[in-house]
Amino acid sequence: MSGPALFLDRDGIFNELVYRDGGVHSPRNWNEVKHYPLDGLHKIKELGFKLVMVTNQPDIERNLLKQSFVDELNSYYQNLYSLDRVYVSPFAADEHPLKKPNPGLFLLAKNELNLDFSNSFILGDTEKDTLAAKRCGIKSILWKRDYNRRVSSDFVVTNINDLKAILSQFVSAAST
Repeated sequence: MSGPALFLDRDGIFNELVYRDGGVHSPRNWNEVKHYPLDGLHKIKELGFKLVMVTNQPDIERNLLKQSFVDELNSYYQNLYSLDRVYVSPFAADEHPLKKPNPGLFLLAKNELNLDFSNSFILGDTEKDTLAAKRCGIKSILWKRDYNRRVSSDFVVTNINDLKAILSQFVSAAST
């Protein structure tokens, strides 16, 4: 039987973005990592959702970021929050099928974890996340940040309680 997932972007959700060279970027080492508090994320699993991280890390292919650091940081979050799976796109080319907003990472997860996209969501902070949701037929939840005011999504949250309230509504509706 298939079940729903909450897909989670990494940078901007689990950790702050780094301002560098006039833009926002992923941290490149532990000194640049500033974690966001996500206390209560485990309660989403209690609602029946798989927790799946999907993250673009194009600086790996650009040789600006070490794969080993990405793996360490992702493992840290996977262990801390009991994530069911982590998918990383190391590709720089926007056309690559595994790079968001393309649906490749999501489709891998759907097949490997037997997911029901009709009841799944992505929690992200950029337009790439919300576009990926549209391309996959899942609902988008935008975590409101100073830099994403112009991004449109199905829902907007500012904390875990808001997120849980939205997801709870859909679990209740699906069970009736």
